[in-house]
Amino acid sequence: MSKVVKSNLNKIISIFILIQPILDLITGICLHVFNFNLTLGIIIRMLFLCFIAFCTVFIYKKKISLIYYLVFFIYSIFYIITLGNNNLFGEVQGLLRVFYFPLLLISFYELKDEIRISKKTLFYTLSLYLIFIFIPIVLNSGFKSYQITKSGTLGYFNSANEISGIISVLTPIIFLTFSNKNNYIPKLLYILLYLVVILTIGTKTPLLSLLITIGMTFIWIIIVSFRKKKYKTIISSFLIILVGMSTLILTIPQTNFYKNIKVHLDYLKVKDVTDIIDNGNLIDHFIFSQRVTFFTDRKYLYDNSPLTNKLFGIGYYEQENKQAKLIEMDYLDIYFNHGILGFIIFFSSYIYVLVKTTSKKKKINFDLLMLNTSILLVLFLSLFTGHIITAPSVSLIVISLIMVLINYGKKEYILNLYSLKNKRRREV
Repeated sequence: MSKVVKSNLNKIISIFILIQPILDLITGICLHVFNFNLTLGIIIRMLFLCFIAFCTVFIYKKKISLIYYLVFFIYSIFYIITLGNNNLFGEVQGLLRVFYFPLLLISFYELKDEIRISKKTLFYTLSLYLIFIFIPIVLNSGFKSYQITKSGTLGYFNSANEISGIISVLTPIIFLTFSNKNNYIPKLLYILLYLVVILTIGTKTPLLSLLITIGMTFIWIIIVSFRKKKYKTIISSFLIILVGMSTLILTIPQTNFYKNIKVHLDYLKVKDVTDIIDNGNLIDHFIFSQRVTFFTDRKYLYDNSPLTNKLFGIGYYEQENKQAKLIEMDYLDIYFNHGILGFIIFFSSYIYVLVKTTSKKKKINFDLLMLNTSILLVLFLSLFTGHIITAPSVSLIVISLIMVLINYGKKEYILNLYSLKNKRRREV
C-alpha cells in the first residue's frame, strides 16, 4: 500500500482539487433540492483529510504533523467537555470545519517535497466554478445568492460567501495565466465570462479582489516600465485600464451587484452616500454588513463565560441549543468560538508555514507577484469578509495557493497528474 500511495499521491491530490467544483455542486443540490444537511461534499473532504493525515504520519512518518494532530485531539476533548450543551453533533461539525485548514496545511507542508500542485490545476478549477455558475445564468435556473431582498444567482452552488471567496483568491491566477499568451480572443471571452459571473453573483468580494489585482498589476507595469525606460507602455497601460474601468462603471448599474447596493441603501433610508461616513451604525450596516454588531454580541457572551470557555471557546450553539450568529470575520470567530488555546493551536501551524514560505528570498517577477497577491487577498478577506480559512471548500484552495508559492521555481508539469517519482526518473 505504501508504494501505491507514494506513486499516486500527487495524482490523487491534483484530481481532488479539480473535483472541488463538482463537490460544491452536489452540496448545493443536496441542500436546496433534498434538504440534506450532512452533504457528500463535507464527507468526502473529511475522508480526504483522514487520508492525508494517514499518509503524513504513517507512510512518510512526519513528526511535526503527528505532534500537531495529537495536540488537536487533546484540545478537541476539552473543547467538547467544557461546552456542556446538547448539540454535540453541531459542535463537532463546527470544530472539524474550522480546523480543516490548519490540519491539512501542516500535512501538505510536511509533504512539500512529495507533491507539486500546478498553477494550471488552480486555473482549471476556477474555470469550472465560473462555467457552473454561467450555464444556470443563461438557463435562468440557478439558486439565489440571498434568501430575501437582495438579488444574485449562484448557479447550483449553495454558499455565496464561500464560492465568492474561492473566485476572489484565485483572481490573480487569471492574470498570471494570461500574462504570457497572445491568444487575445480566448482571453477576452474568458474575461467576459469572469465579469458576467462576479457581477451576477451580487457579492462585493470578487469585485474588490479584481480591483486590488488590477492595482497590483498596474504598479508592477509602472515599476518595470520605468526600469526599462518604456514610458509609452505606462501610458498605453493606463489608457487600457481607464477604458476598462469606464466600461465597468457604465455596466455596473445593470448588474445584481449594483441592485444590491441600492437595496441596502434604501433599507437604511440613506439618501446621500456621504451620510454613511458620519454615522457609525450606517458604516457597520453598509460597509461591514453588521459584523461590528455581531462582534459586540459575541464578545459580550465570551466576556461573561467561565474561564474554561475563555480557554477552549464558547462554541457554535447557545445554551438554548440555538445556533449562534457568527461574526463572519475569521480571526475573531476562531478566537471566540475556540478560545485562547484553540486560537493558538489554529494559528501556530498557519504562521509557521507562512514564515517558512516567505522567509526564502526569491527574485520577484510577475508570476510571483500574482501568487503573493493571492496570499495577501487571503489574509485581507479572512478579516473583513470571512469564510476563507474557516470553510473546507475555500481552505483547500488557499492551501493549494500556498503550496504553489512554496514550490515556485521548480519544474512544473501539466496539471501534475502523475507521480513526481516518475518525473524525476524521466528528467534523469
